[in-house]
Amino acid sequence: MRLIDPHTHMVTRVTDDYERMAEAGVEAVVEPSFWLGSPRTSAGTFMDYFEHIIGFETQRARQFGIEHFNTIALNPREANNEPLAKEVLPMVEKFCQRETVVGIGEIGLDRQTDAEEFAFRYQLHLAKKHNLPVIIHLPHQYKKLGVERTLKIVADEGMDPSKTLLDHNTEETMPLYEGTQWWRGLTIYAVTKLTVERAANIVEQYGVDRLMVNSSADWGVSDPLSVPKLAVELKRRGYPRDKIEQLCFHNPIAYYRQSGKWTFQP
Repeated sequence: MRLIDPHTHMVTRVTDDYERMAEAGVEAVVEPSFWLGSPRTSAGTFMDYFEHIIGFETQRARQFGIEHFNTIALNPREANNEPLAKEVLPMVEKFCQRETVVGIGEIGLDRQTDAEEFAFRYQLHLAKKHNLPVIIHLPHQYKKLGVERTLKIVADEGMDPSKTLLDHNTEETMPLYEGTQWWRGLTIYAVTKLTVERAANIVEQYGVDRLMVNSSADWGVSDPLSVPKLAVELKRRGYPRDKIEQLCFHNPIAYYRQSGKWTFQP
């Protein structure tokens, strides 16, 4: 089965992970910008990081036949250093114009502070200016409240639902999208987000339209094979193969090709 992981932080992974992903059927990945486990202290470190995921990680992935794309952003957690954020936000606009950058993200809320909201709105404006999709990080604490606040912000900013993906949803948040057209993401990350089984339950309940699944694999206890494992679990349950392929392969293509820079051809 053909697979794409539309949200994974390969900068944290060893080269063997690329090999394992390729063997499991992953043909492309999207690597959003995120924090590095400890606070960065200067704008130059962001520049080096953006260059690394755009250049080195793209080449590392291609050694195993995996196409590698990026989204660029100031992560919400780092938006709380306001003097540094003011230096980095203009840099985001520069890097979002690079050829492998298919969106802006992760942006959104973490601790749900005013500083995070300022950076969030700033980068939503950039996305609209450059006609790019966005990946929005939903907070891990007070998640329902955070989703409600996020939905208000994206509505206030006039975001196009077809280019707006709200990621890290759970059973608690999925009903909040009823009657809307926003894209929703499920992150299979057993310790702090969803297990494979819980994600499969949500897929069976809500279907695959405007839904994506990802590993968000990073420094924590996470698994870059989460998308293949979900595909296997859904197949085991008798879920239709065409629906599994829509969820795990065609939906990411449909979303990110809106950037005009998605060069991977199925």
